[in-house]
Amino acid sequence: MADWQEFQSRFGGSSFRRVWLSGRLRELLQLAASSGKLRRVFIWGSFVTAKPAPRDLDLLLIMDEDFEVDGVGAAAQAVFDSARAKLLFESDVFWARASIGREILDLWLDTYQTSRSFRKRGIVELELP
Repeated sequence: MADWQEFQSRFGGSSFRRVWLSGRLRELLQLAASSGKLRRVFIWGSFVTAKPAPRDLDLLLIMDEDFEVDGVGAAAQAVFDSARAKLLFESDVFWARASIGREILDLWLDTYQTSRSFRKRGIVELELP
């Protein structure tokens, strides 16, 4: 688990691409948090590696059990629409309600922790303020 400062210093500033993606991530997370329902954030893929030019952002948002996309503003709705999130934030955003439970969450994280070549890769949970 990492707070924003730690995450930013480790992954956010070593190249122009990383700085740009980090800005996209910050905006995306602010929009998701504007719902008041964001509980957990997991990030994986090339952004949480040493690659100087990650392709995109891959993340999972865990929302409160009573979260409804229709209940957030128009700008924030883009975060929860996979096609719009890809275009606006260069992000593959997955989301679920906290009611998915620990077992399903662990299975989901294990699946995305395995690369296409069947190697284990890192997933960072971002600590929310």
